[in-house]
Amino acid sequence: MNEIADGKVYTNTDKSLYLKISKDNFSAYLTIEDKGNMIDEKEISNLLSSVGVKNGLEEAIDYNIKREIIKEVGEPFLIALASVKKAEASIKYNIDIETCMKADQQYEMDELSQFEKVEKDQAIAEISSKEAQSFGADIFGNEVAMNGDSQINVEDIMGNNVHYSAETNQVLATEAGYPYLNHENKICVKSTFISQDIHDTSKTIYGNTTIDGVVSNSNLEIFGNLWVKGNVRGCNKGGIIVHGDVILDYSEDSNIYASGKISINKNARNSLIYANGIIEAEENSSISGGVIQSGERINVFTVGSPLNILTEVEIAIAPFLKEQIRITNKKLTQARNKVEIDEVLITSLVEKLKSLHSQFSSELERSHNTDPSKIIIKGEVFPNSNIRILKDILEISKEKHNIEISVIESGLEINEVDRI
Repeated sequence: MNEIADGKVYTNTDKSLYLKISKDNFSAYLTIEDKGNMIDEKEISNLLSSVGVKNGLEEAIDYNIKREIIKEVGEPFLIALASVKKAEASIKYNIDIETCMKADQQYEMDELSQFEKVEKDQAIAEISSKEAQSFGADIFGNEVAMNGDSQINVEDIMGNNVHYSAETNQVLATEAGYPYLNHENKICVKSTFISQDIHDTSKTIYGNTTIDGVVSNSNLEIFGNLWVKGNVRGCNKGGIIVHGDVILDYSEDSNIYASGKISINKNARNSLIYANGIIEAEENSSISGGVIQSGERINVFTVGSPLNILTEVEIAIAPFLKEQIRITNKKLTQARNKVEIDEVLITSLVEKLKSLHSQFSSELERSHNTDPSKIIIKGEVFPNSNIRILKDILEISKEKHNIEISVIESGLEINEVDRI
């Protein structure tokens, strides 16, 4: 309630009633003194009328009832409360709340495509930084309109997998996934999903995804991390594109691209495996056939096979980004060659290409200022294995064991390492 200490005080003839008006004219308090005589409602009404109080009487009654405030002799109680409302800081959602998933329902993987989706660091909502306005009428019936700072407690609107940027006044997703409002109307993002086998399909999933079984003959794009506990096989057309990290046991005849790192627990055969980050394979695993290409470092066990299958192990500049540029260029060409031109699609693809080229330029500049990483192969390296670090290539003609390949002025150098 408003402070009344500095407000004006009015009384009736015998001083049995004291009416205090707050300084801002938003509230009035009445004190009934015990003078040994009865005070009727008419006398209170006359005092209010003589002062000019004509607004907010019902609001005061409601206020006292809700708070179970009882009138007591000698104690001030609220007699008038202005009907002034203050517009709170507003939240503008950048998503359609009506098409979001519901907080209390479970959905199958195939149902996710119908819902709103967000990428990591995408703005879900904006909190208005404009000044709030108070409006209405004071207890004398005068119209009120004034500006004032509006504050909102962001903790009251933020749920799981979101954070608030004070710099931009935005609520951002910390993970890719599907936004929704929980039962407390807090903004959340569902970002973890589990699926069984995936066969013969094309699918885009937003969120960290675990596949308990096999992925075969499918094209997947995952905005988040991917963990495949079974085989990945025959995914060699669109392949599997992951905007995050990948963990898998087996890959066969598949193309796998990751913006983060790729961990291979067992074997990869005849596959294209590209990662902007590290590529690593567990002890007793093998890489045979195809190409593995990292933007940072490679640490694997066995490369190639006794059958002399061509296997290429490479460190390059941002291979995932280059693949994204290739795919986007292809989509842009297709969009421009359609009979019905979709200008919105073309504009979005052009903007995406600009962003990808900018990111690649940054990676290129960074590569000039850092030492090339080593390729570490802890097990056997079989003949017909090609090792490349940036522009330097080394062809393995004899079987070797436990080696590190690094760049020197004359090209690539092999160091055989004794490890206990």
